[in-house]
Amino acid sequence: MIFCQTFFLHVRSGTALALLILLQSGTGFTQLPATAVPGTPATVPVTVEVVPAGGAPGNPALIPAAFGVRTDREGNSWSVERDGNIGRIGSTMVNSGLVLSVNDEKFAGFQPMMTADGSEFVLQGVPFPSLPGLQVQRRVLLVERSGGLRYAELFYNGSTDPIRFSVGLMTHFSGNYQTFLSDRGRNEPVILSRSESGIVVLPGASQSTRAFLFTMADAGAEAKPTISAQNRYGLTFRYQLDLAPGGTAVIVHHVTQVVIPQNFDRPTLAALTRAHSFDTLRRTFDADWRDFVVNYSADAVESRSEALAKGGVSSLGVSPGPVDTLAIGEKTRLFGKAEGGPIRLKGRYGEIEIALDAIAAISGKAGHPGREAKVYLRDGQVFTGEVTSTGLSFLQTGGARVPLDQGTLDRLMMSEGNPEGAPVKDWMSDSLALVETHGGDRIKVRDLAAFSLNLTTPWGILPVSLDNLAWLRPGEGGLPGFRVELKDGSVVSGLADGGGLPLGDTDLGVIALKSSELKSIFTPQVSTDERGTTPAPVETEIRVAGGQTLVGPISDTTVPVLTEGNRLETSISDIRKIRRLESIAGEEPAMAADAPAFEIERWDGGTITGFLGLDFLSIEVEGRLWLVPVREVLEIEAASPLLTPDSLGKIKALITQLAADDWATREEATRDLGAFGYLARPVLKRELGATKDPEVGRRIERVLSNLN
Repeated sequence: MIFCQTFFLHVRSGTALALLILLQSGTGFTQLPATAVPGTPATVPVTVEVVPAGGAPGNPALIPAAFGVRTDREGNSWSVERDGNIGRIGSTMVNSGLVLSVNDEKFAGFQPMMTADGSEFVLQGVPFPSLPGLQVQRRVLLVERSGGLRYAELFYNGSTDPIRFSVGLMTHFSGNYQTFLSDRGRNEPVILSRSESGIVVLPGASQSTRAFLFTMADAGAEAKPTISAQNRYGLTFRYQLDLAPGGTAVIVHHVTQVVIPQNFDRPTLAALTRAHSFDTLRRTFDADWRDFVVNYSADAVESRSEALAKGGVSSLGVSPGPVDTLAIGEKTRLFGKAEGGPIRLKGRYGEIEIALDAIAAISGKAGHPGREAKVYLRDGQVFTGEVTSTGLSFLQTGGARVPLDQGTLDRLMMSEGNPEGAPVKDWMSDSLALVETHGGDRIKVRDLAAFSLNLTTPWGILPVSLDNLAWLRPGEGGLPGFRVELKDGSVVSGLADGGGLPLGDTDLGVIALKSSELKSIFTPQVSTDERGTTPAPVETEIRVAGGQTLVGPISDTTVPVLTEGNRLETSISDIRKIRRLESIAGEEPAMAADAPAFEIERWDGGTITGFLGLDFLSIEVEGRLWLVPVREVLEIEAASPLLTPDSLGKIKALITQLAADDWATREEATRDLGAFGYLARPVLKRELGATKDPEVGRRIERVLSNLN
């Protein structure tokens, strides 16, 4: 007997407009007559996939899908069918994988599309007769870095009634599988526990030599699927969703093929699944729909701009207008002008007198004695405490006057813009940072010399200054400590020392926070999650476990690599990229049992696959030398090297020879350019855009193609 537990997810109807816009523009959707979709009544409008003229703004244009076999960087082949299902290839153990159903009705794709590079399929579904108004879209992405397929199942309730439905993902195997384990080693669970995020399915004796790894939820998420087995030839993951009218929900999951581990203890399974966790998958989330993902913990997807808005004036639920607004409860809104002041606030960090025209909003106690009043300034600061003012009142548009008192005041939203007509200056224009406390205060910091914070990391002490800080926020998933992003791109987790945080002279006077009071620090620097495309690194980037990134030079001059019984010493300066692999078929680690295997790409285009013959890498971060265990390293991307004048001259001379009359000279120049590897790439790409000679262009494209 199968035990099933059900989770019901309630999605806010207030998100409807956001996803409707997403469906109609950001993903290439538009409204077409229902007769365009087979089996749909002509009176019911639905959405189907089209390519917008010129492509959707900020999104790659979509083209009709071309289905076929795709191979990821791990060497796994995938056949994605028109409904998003995985078809069988060769001797893999899956016959038909991740077949989507809603209330046991199978999803049927209509007019499938894909991105221009073929990396992602966008599959709009035919409407379900039993659920009028429900719109479903599947997005299937071949994951670039870690391999496998990432699925995003998008659901939108376009009806006027709430709907409850189950989402099934069924996989049929080519024979009886042996067993399946959770990523924490639990045998054949029927529902994932709080710390589990997916399962590994082991093949039967006559099946593939590779197992299938399904990642079904973030470990800290509330929404996790039930798992039911069908006589060891099939597995079904089932989620339960509740959608309000206009509500939106997205389920993200991932599948990949992995080498069957030698043992199944927790460290081994953790190492096996780390590269395919939601910490890695979140990089593939589209900004248009990531906020709707129900099986990912909300704290983890919050961006810097969202965190700023969350604690700012926009959190009051009242939009500023041309005049002041007095809000009482959820529905009552009075319009007019606030008069009086100045406002005097006495808070836990000091006292301040504030002119009324410097205030963006005030939230009072609204009749709740235990609630603190807050004053939101136009520059972004927020102060909490006792508010007093002589003669503060609200003059309604009709002429009636309402006295305002912090004890009874709910929310007062001042008009947008500066009352004097001068431009409104926010905190970024005259300060170095905005510090947020757990009590809700936000305080501008201007004193660079006074600010001092040390973070204890697994590898050493990280000194944090306002010169190098981009954003500090609470630890993800409810973990203690902080997540720090530096201006050079480093992302590190750690604990603040107990010495407190001096802010220097502020608008409230000289302040020193306790480390337990600190919640976030914002600086004008754009954080890593809002930079868009990633350029070639100007410093070496080392990506390690836990979604962390260390930016800085590697102090080791060479790296020993053990490959097929040989020890190769490789110079750090010759290495372009080091990428962690699951294991190497036919080889046993020559070191510890949990030693990971790596693929090394050289700047000259060569590759080496093997085990690193050292336990630690020496990495310089913010002037400190850290010893980082090799087993924690996921990927290293070296800084783009500078060509010497001699090398640059040789490359340019070889490019000139590509136009030679003699075929043998052109061939030799093409080979010699290829020998420069990635070092020649910037020059070749620049010349490709400039040359008018078709022969030169073809040969440059050939060299670049070999590099790719």
